[in-house]
Amino acid sequence: MKLTFKKKSFSFKLSSRVDNSRRTYKYKSGWIIKLENIEKEVGFGEVNPLRKKDLDKCQIQLNQIPKYINSKNISDLIKSFHPCIQSAINSALAEIERKIVFKENYYFNEIDQTAILLNPYSALQELKLLLNNKLLNGKLITIKWKVAIQDNTSEEKILIEILNHLTSNIKLRIDANGSWKREIANRWVDILKDIENIDWLEQPLSTDDIEGLRELNKSIPIALDESLLKYPYLINEWDGWQIRRPSQEKNPMHLLKELKDKKGFRSLSTSFETGIGRRWLFHLSSLQLLGPTPKVPGLALKKNPDSFLFLNEAQDIWNQL
Repeated sequence: MKLTFKKKSFSFKLSSRVDNSRRTYKYKSGWIIKLENIEKEVGFGEVNPLRKKDLDKCQIQLNQIPKYINSKNISDLIKSFHPCIQSAINSALAEIERKIVFKENYYFNEIDQTAILLNPYSALQELKLLLNNKLLNGKLITIKWKVAIQDNTSEEKILIEILNHLTSNIKLRIDANGSWKREIANRWVDILKDIENIDWLEQPLSTDDIEGLRELNKSIPIALDESLLKYPYLINEWDGWQIRRPSQEKNPMHLLKELKDKKGFRSLSTSFETGIGRRWLFHLSSLQLLGPTPKVPGLALKKNPDSFLFLNEAQDIWNQL
């Protein structure tokens, strides 16, 4: 299949900063790519690396893709490229070949349809506000708290307070972004192991400490995130929860197949994509909710600014870039 390859850059500021133990996100930059065949059928993808230092590498590699190329050659060319470029190209190929067909609308706008990302510096206060929100009406909601940002003594005190305020309709996810050593991780597991409201403890240890993560998973649900990106083979070996980011994986079609095959213990998470990458998040999240272990995704929709970049129609985004 003969294709025309085009790209346009984008940049936006998050509506509010996002802090974790590794970095702070205020802005996101990347590229929207468009593939078009001779029948004028199109497919879109988004190159949106999490780390700023990867932007230069992605730009160099994107410039190596010629304007006119066939589908086999572009697939071969990108095999050594950054995973975000592979994701974008494979996403666009899947769309143009109609291996994935997006719906016009997906519904993840209600407070109980996606995890609520708490401000790590005011997590307890935000939880209390949620508890006083009469609009919840007993809905099952999920909150996510990023830790290993403040000193551990302070965070353990906040944890106890949060646990004391949890009601039966609130699920809690805790994400350390791989920053703890085993001693601290074990302390938190001891506190959490009998708490029914816990969805999982996400990436408590470094990406490389697979043995330690497996041990923790025997006591409490442990979800892998960064380890999966560094060691993709774990997707087939890890029997606990997996936090999946289609825009960061080499080919989101693999996750699509896993979900269609009813593989459990997968959960979708955002890397702050534009509306183009978000289509995959919405589509895959909808499938996940129909699977054996349904969980609301972590989409952080309130972090998106009011911009054309977050329209639902990919062509409209492209036209305005």
